[in-house]
Amino acid sequence: MASIRLPGPVLAVAITCAAASAPISEGAAPMPPFQPHVDMKTFMEHVLSPAAVTIWKVNGLVIDEKGEHDLSPKSDEDWEQVLSGAATLAEATNALMIPQRVRDQDWNGYVKKLADAATKACRAAEAHDLKAVSEVSDRLDGICAACHRHYGFE
Repeated sequence: MASIRLPGPVLAVAITCAAASAPISEGAAPMPPFQPHVDMKTFMEHVLSPAAVTIWKVNGLVIDEKGEHDLSPKSDEDWEQVLSGAATLAEATNALMIPQRVRDQDWNGYVKKLADAATKACRAAEAHDLKAVSEVSDRLDGICAACHRHYGFE
């Protein structure tokens, strides 16, 4: 019998809690390892869109009574927000590939394009490279629009 060495007590607790929350009755098939917990509309509204907005707004400009305000990141904190959004978007692509979410044979192709763009945005944000994030922002807009047209997302 092989032994597994866990890197720390937090992981051990997470494994214990996960195992305890989903008991498997004798003879029942085990639960699939990944399951969606919200519908696609909720996932897009609360996970994908907020993450993408942090990338899109680097090209933003607000005009009000006080003049024009460039929304591009200017401080380390601003860049951290862009990085957070890009990292969230990149990791969320894994949740898009949960078998119950896959729509058809083209689905994972769209997801891969999204993952690639999000990963590039992460690297650009880490480097504080506004030009690269802006380019990814434009590409991301096209990727999302193409997927929404294909699947009829509003």
